[in-house]
Amino acid sequence: MIFALLTILATVTLAFANGGNDVSKGVATLVGSGRASYRRAIAWGTLWTAVGGGAALIISVGLVKAFTSALVGPALLASPAFPLAIAMGAAAWVLLASATGLPVSTTHALTGAIIGAAMTAGGAGTIRWELLLTTIALPLAVSPLVSAGIGYGLYGVAAHLSPACVCVEDGLTLADVDGSGLAAAAACPSVVVSAKGCAPSEGTWRLQPADLGHWAATAALSFARGVNDTPKIVAIGALAFAAAGASLGVAFAASVAAMTAGSYLAGRRVTTALGEDVVQMDKDAGLSGAMVAAGCVLAASFYTLPVSTTHVSTGAIVGAGLRQGRGAVDWRTLGSFGLAWIVTLPVAAVFGGFAAWALAVGS
Repeated sequence: MIFALLTILATVTLAFANGGNDVSKGVATLVGSGRASYRRAIAWGTLWTAVGGGAALIISVGLVKAFTSALVGPALLASPAFPLAIAMGAAAWVLLASATGLPVSTTHALTGAIIGAAMTAGGAGTIRWELLLTTIALPLAVSPLVSAGIGYGLYGVAAHLSPACVCVEDGLTLADVDGSGLAAAAACPSVVVSAKGCAPSEGTWRLQPADLGHWAATAALSFARGVNDTPKIVAIGALAFAAAGASLGVAFAASVAAMTAGSYLAGRRVTTALGEDVVQMDKDAGLSGAMVAAGCVLAASFYTLPVSTTHVSTGAIVGAGLRQGRGAVDWRTLGSFGLAWIVTLPVAAVFGGFAAWALAVGS
């Protein structure tokens, strides 16, 4: 029971760390393109992350299996120390990365921690390497390239959409009220729809589809992040929750609550890095990046592919940013992000392996 309670605590900590690091992937384009303040953007991302996390119990519960019995054998899963070592290893790296402003993949961290803990506990033969490469490593490697290509191509669509607006203008008309030739003025609002933009004027109500679409895309991306990430985290603590007499629904609820808290309370630093430091984006780049990332992550969730929201979002932002010119991308910052992605798996493996060793020695 002690191992179960510690595993639940470590799982909740991992969910909090995931929220603090990953809320940025949903709303960084809102901030970077100037459409929202940090407070509003993070609150918006937190809301839809919570909704997506709750929906994950129905939509993508298959990912729970992908991160448990699909990767390692039942003998390791029967060990109460194994999921605890995974949660400790992954949480340690994600917390460290968040503290330094690096947007890293919780999926990568979990995968690395699983490998490290499994190799320490049972050796390399306990890991299903072929399944790991085909169902996890391949989507993680390909997804940023795919999203960058789509983001580059969709920039033109966003540029055409941006000027469009629907306006309601307050006008005056003259009417002959009694047939005597005396006229009276009356207010007569008129609706103006333009693909090239509406001229500014007083008393005008204005709706720009690009703004509405951007907010909707970031909501969809934050929702997709909750759908895609929550089952991976729940998978680590599911057996511990069961041992404590809690259902899978309780495990989801606890993880979603911790992820929501982390998103709102600790999401500012990584959002700044992803929203401002990689690409000096205009509104068209922000819109196209958000739409591409949301579409890719939602599709991956539907097909239970554990892609990284970090990789997809960053790829989409960089691809759209390249349409503004190579100078719009800060290649040094992007390189530091790429290095963090590369070291995530081996560092998390070391953390997970060390945790497994320490728990074995301590017991």
